[in-house]
Amino acid sequence: MLAGVGELDDVREFLRWWYGPGLDSPAGALTADAAVPPDLAQWHSVAARAGVPVTFQDRPIALTRLSPEPGGMLPFWAENQNGHHWAVDSRNRVFARESGSEDWLPTGEDLRGFLLHCTIREAIIGAPEKFTVFVPESVLGDALESFEPLGFPALASEEPETRLWAGAGALARVTLPPVGYEHPSEQLWMITVAVPRGADIQGYEARFGVPSSGGVTGPAAGRPPEEPPF
Repeated sequence: MLAGVGELDDVREFLRWWYGPGLDSPAGALTADAAVPPDLAQWHSVAARAGVPVTFQDRPIALTRLSPEPGGMLPFWAENQNGHHWAVDSRNRVFARESGSEDWLPTGEDLRGFLLHCTIREAIIGAPEKFTVFVPESVLGDALESFEPLGFPALASEEPETRLWAGAGALARVTLPPVGYEHPSEQLWMITVAVPRGADIQGYEARFGVPSSGGVTGPAAGRPPEEPPF
């Protein structure tokens, strides 16, 4: 893990790093059934103490609405349009399925890792300080030179190539761009860079050639001119 982002090892410490010290604020009592895995109950407790929303697109199922299926699976997370759902088994392994399917498929993640993965992903999605660039594959390595992959697999609702990265004081989500952003001669990649609430993003904006007001650039982004000052 990169120096300065050790907070990514734990949901509580990540949220404190990303949103500030509000996790020490009191929260209402949370009631969890004995069948709810401890890691899931703890996630709900920590998220309730963040003082701000920590999910913006996909969402956890409320503890009071958790209901194990006859086969033992416990659905606990849902995609924003209910196209995909995630469940945990008795061994804390996470599975996913599409709406309309009865088959739970393994994700390769355990519950603790999945919850951290989704918390980081949601932080990028909901970050007020972020920008998106489209980078040709030939310069993708240079663009991510000061970042390290976090090792999470793509969610079932994402393109299989999607990955999360961490840099000094920043996070990045790398995925294939939507239809309409093709490059005439090589594959483009869409990189979203986000920083914690109140942090300075201008160093990364300058590196990627993004105007200081932020926003989405076109497919002309190339090699970053310099390392970010973080």
